[in-house]
Amino acid sequence: MWAAICDIWQGGKSIIIGHTVTFRNFWRPKITDRYPHSKPEENWQPKPGYRGGFAQLKSDKEDRELRCIACNLCAQACPVGCIHIEGEGKGKERHPVAFYIDMGLCVFCHQCVEACPVDALTMTEEYEISRTSRAGLIRDLDELVAAGEGRQEVSRVV
Repeated sequence: MWAAICDIWQGGKSIIIGHTVTFRNFWRPKITDRYPHSKPEENWQPKPGYRGGFAQLKSDKEDRELRCIACNLCAQACPVGCIHIEGEGKGKERHPVAFYIDMGLCVFCHQCVEACPVDALTMTEEYEISRTSRAGLIRDLDELVAAGEGRQEVSRVV
């Protein structure tokens, strides 16, 4: 009986303490940014090792040919299955015909980047990846190649 009374007292005490903290913070000035309505700093850059951003496919600098050989290792390494590749050709002539990444499903684990044997897939440092629809998060081959041109890539985390 005494234990039940102590439990009720402790529960009531914790409720009062919680409400006190809430009431005290209710009157403080707000520090939350209204994200879509306020612009972040123009010069803000992610810190080294940032593991977000969109995926990109890299090309060779000399001949501008896509590095991807459509080996499907990135799709097999993806724990959520957000990568879909269709390849064409044999041997060194193999290249992707279709390459889709659903960034809405991506968990940004970078296992696809680590699995790529020819270092063709990497992630950008773009931190603004929100879209108004889920369809805007599905990147096809053309978008992945365009993202790889002229954009800085994230270094591999060791």
